[in-house]
Amino acid sequence: MRKAPLFLLLALAGCTLPPPSALVATSAESAAMVDLGQTPAGDSCRLARSGNGGDVFCGDWTAPSARIRSIAAPDAMAGATSLSAALASQLDCGAPRATRVLGGQPAALLECRRRVGGWPAFAMAAESGGRVWQADGVLPALPAAERAIGVLSGRLGAEAAPLPSDAIDQMAARLAREAFATGDLGRFEQLMAVGRDANQAERFVAAETAYRAALALQERVPGADPSGRFTPLVLLALQLSNQGRYPEAEALLARAAELAPRAADPMAPAMLAHYQGLHLANRGQYAAALERLERGAVLYTALVPPELRSGRIAPAGSGPGFDLGGLAVDPIASRALVGLVEARRNRAAVLRRQGRYAESAAEAEAAQSLARAAQGAEGADLIAARLARTDGAAAAGIGRLASADASFARAAARFARGVPRSRPYAETLLLRAAQRQGGTPVAALCEEAVLVLRALREGTTAERIAPCLDAFIAQGATDAAFEAAQLAQGSVTTTQIASAAARLTAGARDPAVAAALRAKDEAERALVQLYRARDAAVAEGAPAAELAAFDRRIGQGAEEAAQADAIVQAAAPGFAQLVQSVASAEEVLAALRPGEALALSTIPPQGRGWSFVLLDGAITAAPLGADGAEVAALVARVRAGVEDGSGRQAFDASAAHELYRALFAGVAAPLGRATALVAVAEGPMLSLPYGILVTAPPPQPRSHVGAAFLLDRLPISHLPAPASLVALRRVAPSQAPRPWIGFGAPRPVPASFAARSFPAAPECGQGLASLEALRGAEVELQAAALVTGSPATARRTGAAFTAAAVRQADLRSYRTVHFATHGVLPSDLACLTEPAIIASTAAAGPDAAQALITSGTILDLELDANLVLLSACNSGGGIAAGESLSTLARAFFFAGARSLMVTHWYVDDIAAARVGVLTLEAMQNGDAPAVALRKAQLAQKQVGGGAHPAEWAPFAVLGAL
Repeated sequence: MRKAPLFLLLALAGCTLPPPSALVATSAESAAMVDLGQTPAGDSCRLARSGNGGDVFCGDWTAPSARIRSIAAPDAMAGATSLSAALASQLDCGAPRATRVLGGQPAALLECRRRVGGWPAFAMAAESGGRVWQADGVLPALPAAERAIGVLSGRLGAEAAPLPSDAIDQMAARLAREAFATGDLGRFEQLMAVGRDANQAERFVAAETAYRAALALQERVPGADPSGRFTPLVLLALQLSNQGRYPEAEALLARAAELAPRAADPMAPAMLAHYQGLHLANRGQYAAALERLERGAVLYTALVPPELRSGRIAPAGSGPGFDLGGLAVDPIASRALVGLVEARRNRAAVLRRQGRYAESAAEAEAAQSLARAAQGAEGADLIAARLARTDGAAAAGIGRLASADASFARAAARFARGVPRSRPYAETLLLRAAQRQGGTPVAALCEEAVLVLRALREGTTAERIAPCLDAFIAQGATDAAFEAAQLAQGSVTTTQIASAAARLTAGARDPAVAAALRAKDEAERALVQLYRARDAAVAEGAPAAELAAFDRRIGQGAEEAAQADAIVQAAAPGFAQLVQSVASAEEVLAALRPGEALALSTIPPQGRGWSFVLLDGAITAAPLGADGAEVAALVARVRAGVEDGSGRQAFDASAAHELYRALFAGVAAPLGRATALVAVAEGPMLSLPYGILVTAPPPQPRSHVGAAFLLDRLPISHLPAPASLVALRRVAPSQAPRPWIGFGAPRPVPASFAARSFPAAPECGQGLASLEALRGAEVELQAAALVTGSPATARRTGAAFTAAAVRQADLRSYRTVHFATHGVLPSDLACLTEPAIIASTAAAGPDAAQALITSGTILDLELDANLVLLSACNSGGGIAAGESLSTLARAFFFAGARSLMVTHWYVDDIAAARVGVLTLEAMQNGDAPAVALRKAQLAQKQVGGGAHPAEWAPFAVLGAL
């Protein structure tokens, strides 16, 4: 499982620089959207001008909610008639009826339904400003479309504002669709500008979309110098790195490195070193990052005139270059100066991350001195904002709190002007709150930051949110503290669970809605796969005709995704509101069952966090009994005795008890009354199932014998966030007709097949081929079929267990889907970019590709399962994975699972078989998955040699049934 980004998502680092190479003029279209008010459902709508009209975007939808175009027509009725004919393949419309809009302007309105799904829509033509305007879209957007016509025709005034973050996402998606569909090279500058805006707002996915489309446009120019692709290529690589997609980023950086020496832009070598340094910082390789950033700074310096380099002369004006008292500074020099400022600032951030505060402050001061000469450069205001933020972090590191507060205040003000209500703005508020001494000013800063992050559906670090929890609880606002604490949870997993739950909930009410949501999921996944396939084709030197075919497929796929998004807008307009990442205490308490407690702990790396327990209508909060470093050390001690799965290592019961007290001593009273527990893990606790915690001083500190485990007292389920509980509890249990289907006992991968899968890295093939046959998997699946009353045809084992067999099975017909096989992480097999379940290869090979069931395969599945049982080594991740849910587990949630059973470390396959079968047997008798697993684990403890936690503790239920 890939690690979460460690650097660019830290506010102090500020490495999401305005790329010097992307400092192009921002067109009016990409610079601003016009506010059109709200739909009846409360979604904010905006107008993006385009050509002879514009698109209306409402809420978080990336497809336009309405489209407006100016046409040549004698009147509104004629315009409506021609529009009806043009939309006939998509909409079934009634006859146009005359009406009035915009205070009396003639118009003709058509009531329509989409031919796919029959969802309500509208079409309209109106006369305004001496022209005829056509509009069509989803029905809730009709009022916004009318106002948009007024703005475009000049009848209504409108004041444009900087793009908010969600509008940047929408703009990037629209421009990318148009670029791939039309091949219009004129879109290149707009895409680069939107990519820059998205990068500055730390909307990395939107920036990826824009830069990917810009790169594709350059690649399709006949006879163009390939070195001209350097700039969008290196910028795209950085966005992938910012998302933690490190192997993909490294592949693109390698391509960029080949182009840099012959690129027309003289700044290419400096940019490459700079962005390589940022990528290394993302990966936590700080020493290497500092070296690359210094290399970038040296290369930038060579392009900057000494007069600017000294920082003694400020520019008198700006234009194509600078005018320093008659000294003309060309654009290359001004861009290089910006790059130099950023490289120095980024070094300051890395040094601070290493705890080298004095060096960080000196580097920040050097960047500040240089920045005084860059005042007139394009994008200098946002550079100044990031620089002020870095100054504040450096000052805070050496104890100059007043100076830090002033710097953070300047940064926040600049971010509020340049990227309002964005992640950089919110993170700067949190940084400022950390330097205050408590009280109302801190709480006010925190309230604003939390509001912005919730609106963006983005999280932050436990360290960053910690001062806000202190401030809220000091004021008695425990509910507010609980909501703020959730921002430190795993947002990717939470969002995927919420999306799956929303889809399942909507589908339970209306199967046609479920079909629309499924089509949207499939279209978006197919588009992502096309992008990646095109990248691979470019890297392999595919001919232009093949790339052109990819572009046509991507253009078509983008349009299909937009159409699917529009259909969902019409079918389930409240869908976006169902997808949330933060739940209120009131919502969580309502979702909990009588006697069931939810426990959440925040564990900042430095300092002490808080534990929250919600039970029977009340919420209790208490500070942790240890700081983050101490918790991490205790977790490591506990795992050291169990993670090899053998049961031969001594179990550190004393550490397990200290860990229990650190988390729960302050909330012991409500936890002691609970009859069931939902555990929300964070930080180091993501790698441990909570059942292994020891609740009383152990009689033997270095032994499991006689220890009282939390699992002994109550059943435990795990979730990535409280919002996941709220989302999953809205979903009804599976109504699938069949009880169980099982896959497992794969044949070992032949060495020749494995070698062909990884020709450039023989050790990876050897590692895959070394996986042994699982002696207990066949027996496990036979026993599982017996206890569930399933026929032999429900088992796919040995040669019959392939990735193709999983894809082809009608999984939606089964309430339980069971895998008894190996699971591997990238930390186990370095050539993998994501975790995988191992199946059998096809008899004819030719390689091991068919043996790897990755998250991409799982996302294409359609499940209606109460439980997916992953009786596979390491399927829950582990300490190297970063989150207790592996990418595989996320994918299963998204595909429609209500709960999962995973293992947190390598486990004996006989023990896995016994626990898995006993869990299924208890579920057949009506027990919920967490209750059933507890019974199975307690039974395993009674088996000879099974009492060691290595044998029974790795299993965990993730879900809320």
